[in-house]
Amino acid sequence: MASTMMARNPLTGVEDYRFEVADEAAVANACARVRAASARWRELGVSGRAQALGELAKAFAANAEQLRESLQVDTGRHRIAAIETAAVGEMIQRAIDAAAIVLRNDAQRPAAIPGISGRQQLVPYPVVGVIAPWNFPVILSMIDLLPALAAGCGVVLKPSEVTPRYVEPLRRIFDAVPAVRDVVAIVRGPGSTGAALIDHVDAVVCTGSVRTGRLVAEHAARRFIPAFLELGGKDPAIVTADADLDTAATAIVRASLLASGQACQSLERVYADRRIHDALLARIVAQTRTVKLTCDDPKGQIGPFIMARQADIVREHIDDALARGAKLEVGGKIIDKGGRWCEATVLSAVNHSMKVMKEETFGPVIPVMPFDGLDEAIALANDTEYGLSANVFAGDEATAERIASALDAGFISIGDASLSSMVMDFEWEGTRLSGLGRARLGKAGVARYLQVKAIVRQNAAPAGIAVGADR
Repeated sequence: MASTMMARNPLTGVEDYRFEVADEAAVANACARVRAASARWRELGVSGRAQALGELAKAFAANAEQLRESLQVDTGRHRIAAIETAAVGEMIQRAIDAAAIVLRNDAQRPAAIPGISGRQQLVPYPVVGVIAPWNFPVILSMIDLLPALAAGCGVVLKPSEVTPRYVEPLRRIFDAVPAVRDVVAIVRGPGSTGAALIDHVDAVVCTGSVRTGRLVAEHAARRFIPAFLELGGKDPAIVTADADLDTAATAIVRASLLASGQACQSLERVYADRRIHDALLARIVAQTRTVKLTCDDPKGQIGPFIMARQADIVREHIDDALARGAKLEVGGKIIDKGGRWCEATVLSAVNHSMKVMKEETFGPVIPVMPFDGLDEAIALANDTEYGLSANVFAGDEATAERIASALDAGFISIGDASLSSMVMDFEWEGTRLSGLGRARLGKAGVARYLQVKAIVRQNAAPAGIAVGADR
């Protein structure tokens, strides 16, 4: 008899959903089924796959309500669940457009050696495994699954066991498109399910914590298959003395508190020029005081922790900062009302001895620290194991560009914060512990699922071994 797991409802705290766990045999069967169908999917070519993905977009639109409702329960979020669901159609079109560019036929061309010509062939990995996280379940599964499909790969998706409810409507969506249903499989379960998946795929992509990403990378390395990883972040913002403080405060509060801080690109550290530190802090505190929890107001901005134990990590970071001399400006409490919430929190008098400035918090906490010069600000922002994204607020373009160029991160927002969550036009890659492998956006987001083969032709009589060549 198949084993099962229970999933917790983040709003009520009650484990109210049971689902079947895919064991190693089930994962192997799913991968084998997708592998058997992947050659036919590849042979459809770019135009055939584009047509099928267009039908998939229609299926998403037709089933959006059921997907959104399941996602709401999984995450305890209403508005963001609707945003996630609505985003898929545009994501499908971006994948189609990128594939059309990347997979253009490569014409035969001459080599440097006379009489020889050749071309390159792009060959999709037959089966790609996608290990998705719990914080944005639909967007962060589709952001990797769709480009892989467009490239010509079959895909086996392993969602987080924390958010398993959206899988049922998602399966129905894929099953509604005959050309797609056989090249997509979904397997639910804990980390052992993900480990089993790596054993049966040709490439793996994972969005998650550094700990999970390291396990995935090590397992993939033992199999000599590529692993593409997007992991944690500790995103900073630098605010110079001549920056527009109202603009900076508004963007900082939004980027720190949106999705309850449960996003990889959430803003987690603020460095303000000492000359404007107090004025900026006052603006941030004033705006943060207006933010409400959804357990107190259904229209509030801060939802529950999707994963319960994340509340303990946030509590630890706040307590550690206060014990080391930080000042609590607003918030700071973990609220237990069945589900678990954290008040929107602002800390001042922080420094880099504190966990809240060094480790990923992943909660609605804004620590603000002064600096005395741009070189110090850049050094502080770069004093981290992460390099996902960063943010700059400066009064003149040259200063902003200088800071942006010196920051060690994959995506830099100037004049706003966390633009990486909204802008999908530019390829970028996280550095250090934040990522590994090709970019997931644009042409690279399709190209990373393709192996390059050279087919070279000798157009003249082959040369023989010259007599006496070894003398």
